[in-house]
Amino acid sequence: MGAVRLVFGAELRRRWRSWLILVVLIAVVAGLVLAAAAAGRRTATAFPRFVASHGYDVYIYNQNPVPELSRLPGVSSVTTIGNPASGQPLCACTTHAINPSNFYINELSPNALRRVVKLVAGQMPAESSPYDVLASFTLQQDYGVHIGSVIDAPLYASSQLPALASGTNVSPSGPTVALHVVGIGAAEMEFPSGSTPEYDLFTTPAFARAINKRVPLASVYLVRLRHGTSSLPRFAAAAGPLHLVYVSNQATAAAAVAASIHPQAVGWWVLAVLAALVGLAVIGQALGRQSVVESEEYPSLVALGLPRRHLVVLGTARNLVVALVGAAGAVVVAFALSPLTPVGEARLAEPSTGLAFDPLVLLLGALATVVVVLLLGIWPAVRASRVRVGGDRALDAHRSSIVAKVATTGAPPSAVIGVRHALERGRGGASVPVGTALFGSAFAVMALCATVVFADSLTHLTATPALYGSDYQLSFSNSNGGLGNPTSRVSSLQHDHSITAIMLTDSDEVSINGHDVLAIAGKAVRGPMLLSTVDGRLPTGDDDVTLGVTTLHQVGAHVGSVVRVTVQLPTGGSRTVPFHVVGTASFPSDAGGGGLGTGSAYTLAGYLNAVCPPGRDVSKCRQSFAASQTFVVLARAKPGQKGQADIARYVARDGATRPTIPTSLVNFGEAVNFPLILGCVLAMFGVATLLHLLVVSVVRRRREMGLLKALGFVNLQVGATVLWQATTVALVGIIVGVPLGIVVGRVVWNAFATNLGAVPVPAVPGPTIAALAVGVLMVANALAVIPAVTSARRRSVGQLLRTQ
Repeated sequence: MGAVRLVFGAELRRRWRSWLILVVLIAVVAGLVLAAAAAGRRTATAFPRFVASHGYDVYIYNQNPVPELSRLPGVSSVTTIGNPASGQPLCACTTHAINPSNFYINELSPNALRRVVKLVAGQMPAESSPYDVLASFTLQQDYGVHIGSVIDAPLYASSQLPALASGTNVSPSGPTVALHVVGIGAAEMEFPSGSTPEYDLFTTPAFARAINKRVPLASVYLVRLRHGTSSLPRFAAAAGPLHLVYVSNQATAAAAVAASIHPQAVGWWVLAVLAALVGLAVIGQALGRQSVVESEEYPSLVALGLPRRHLVVLGTARNLVVALVGAAGAVVVAFALSPLTPVGEARLAEPSTGLAFDPLVLLLGALATVVVVLLLGIWPAVRASRVRVGGDRALDAHRSSIVAKVATTGAPPSAVIGVRHALERGRGGASVPVGTALFGSAFAVMALCATVVFADSLTHLTATPALYGSDYQLSFSNSNGGLGNPTSRVSSLQHDHSITAIMLTDSDEVSINGHDVLAIAGKAVRGPMLLSTVDGRLPTGDDDVTLGVTTLHQVGAHVGSVVRVTVQLPTGGSRTVPFHVVGTASFPSDAGGGGLGTGSAYTLAGYLNAVCPPGRDVSKCRQSFAASQTFVVLARAKPGQKGQADIARYVARDGATRPTIPTSLVNFGEAVNFPLILGCVLAMFGVATLLHLLVVSVVRRRREMGLLKALGFVNLQVGATVLWQATTVALVGIIVGVPLGIVVGRVVWNAFATNLGAVPVPAVPGPTIAALAVGVLMVANALAVIPAVTSARRRSVGQLLRTQ
């Protein structure tokens, strides 16, 4: 092996520049892959880590203080927040009024503030200043509140407490405080979980001392349980006698937030996979090219007695060196890029947004980089070692039958030769890696086409509420009533003939096979139930249930199976009832169920039978149930201008709301435009692949160009040869890549939409795909112009014939 070491040292001194280029290529490609993979892992765990640092398990609201909460069983800690009653806040930073129904002023101690809120920008309010506040990121996003903004908040007077308790609409008569925003923060209750956003200001004890004696004050308690949600049943039983006004299990809301962020993590992982595939092709071509260049000296080495296996070892040693150095560079690149991610809501939740070293991803990724580079370099090294002493390759060049068929059509010589250059590798020093180039072209077109299908399907999904669970156009959330006694809203809608479907719904939390799940009970007053079916059907019988796709997997059920549903009884306690799973559905994000694929749907009659079983007290039970519930009326109007006008009228006059795009889709398509990123990456890959082929072909086939010129080719024909070569490579990519891309795009979209919980309806934009194919041809020929001109103008015929 001493000869191998000697030759290796000579090659290193001679070719260190080209080896350095390989190192940089590996470092950049692998670094991008590792950065995307680490970003996906960091995004997926951002909110769970935020909850671990700043979250809580139970949210409690009460008019009076409840100091005994901390002594209840299972309680680990209790954070106490004072809520002074406030009216309509005003801020010069916004042109539209801040929603007062979801606006809260929160009084916390400095330690509690740091415990509950993550500082996003600015600074914490000074403890001695009564009017410095921390504003929620939702105020910044929706109303333009920023550091330095002043928010005037009118407060109610203590004397107005009876009026507020009775629900009387009165204007605040207490002091109006000017609150100065010194920082922006993020708390768990502010992350969108399907419900209306919460807008918070966080003050200090100095504020409480200044105003609490003059205003009515409610109490909020954020409770952390010792064993998480597993301690909730015991805590709820112990808290029952306290008669608290409002108690909320935060597990469902936290699951909804995590589910809305998860598609963004999936997008980073998909980007990592596609970038890895791009890297395989690009690095594989580069290693093959390097092996061909270095093999020019192999015939002489074989003639001097060096065994061919030592030539393989020589090529593998070079691959190992560039792999090790490139992998180290990839780790550095990924680490340097880490502050750029995560983005969107995941960045708000990320406890630390600076440099982050993920040892699992980066170290394993570096090892994988070394292994992959060695595997990619094995075949080029073996092929390069197959030389004869005369310098010719042991393997004959493959002849393409397509070239022969093109020649028989009477095509011009430049076209025939260009097609041959695109499809045939060539021999000896004129060999060109056309196989990887053709594969790269087909793969790039396929991936671009799949990206177009995916992006158009995403656009179609966001523009079609029925596909993401909102199979309605209007929602009225202030209607109350019981079974058999339709609300006044339902009655008025029934008299409107432009309304084609009406559904009365109620929501509650149930347990299905031990898992907490949102329950939606509905009654179709006119038309079908306004839920979106993914598979099977919606419930029609009293013992039917339709589950979200995620819920179906969580509870270990399938369509046709029986699940055990535990409901809370109005009189106290619980009851478990069997239900038959008849299908899967997509649930509206506005319901706050934890994601499009999370939830369960029942008929209102079936749910009432579970809550109030037949018996002598059934009437009393149903009356109690109806009195404690807030029903929602959903409606859908006729298509066309008349229906749209009626929808606008109900929104403006009656306060109805329209469906909102789920946060998970916003995170995936707007916070990070993954289809656009993927398209750019793949386009660059296709350009690099084709440009590499053309440049290598022009350089390696200089002698052939000289022969053609000697035989009478003019510069225009030589240039046309390169253009025909580029056109052929592009056509192969289009013919193979477009059909595969449509299939792959549909498959990927169906998997993505199903995993998300939406109705999987892929869209195939024919005009866009046709434009893509034309664009590929145009770009291919545009890229070929400079190599074509270079080839046509390269030196004299004699000089070309003397090359090599």
